[in-house]
Amino acid sequence: MKVSEVDAIIFARLKNGDKDAYLAIYNRYHSPVYYFILKYVKIPDLAEDILHDTFLKLWEVRTKIRPEIAGIGYLYRISRNLVFKMMKRISTDGELRKHVIEAISDLAVQITGDQVEWKEYSGLLEDAISLLPPQRQRVFKLCRLEGKTYEETAKLLGLSKNTVKEHMVLAVKFIKEYFYKNADIILGLLLLGIKNK
Repeated sequence: MKVSEVDAIIFARLKNGDKDAYLAIYNRYHSPVYYFILKYVKIPDLAEDILHDTFLKLWEVRTKIRPEIAGIGYLYRISRNLVFKMMKRISTDGELRKHVIEAISDLAVQITGDQVEWKEYSGLLEDAISLLPPQRQRVFKLCRLEGKTYEETAKLLGLSKNTVKEHMVLAVKFIKEYFYKNADIILGLLLLGIKNK
């Protein structure tokens, strides 16, 4: 794949150890590479770690770069390989696995209606919500999925603000526990998402 003349020049300078070229590549590509990684891992902190590792790896292998074919595709390849390595680590490292599951659980209960774009997780979230008592379901949906305040929800349902707050605390606790209990499904979906990209 032929790259732009600008990329060929910048990557040639990088190959020769030019730190300014390295910084230019970082400034030019860190954002698209971050979002590329985030598509796979879904967890911002984890994506940041892999992004950092991607640019470290780029510096480590700079002398092997072929400037005429290096560019954003080269960075995508490095980051994708690092994502696969991270997934292997997650499957074997209990502490890391626990951290990832906690992060996914935390993100799942923070999702609002406009953010339910995680097809892999939204089904699991819907299952968890469906297991809540009816009133708690209504409260959770109004507050988290429709973005209503506790006060607005209380007025709509004829409840006190404290009752709404209590329902939300219990709903969030239940959903997090549900995600913990279904950790293998979550990680499986995450891995399937990576393999299907």
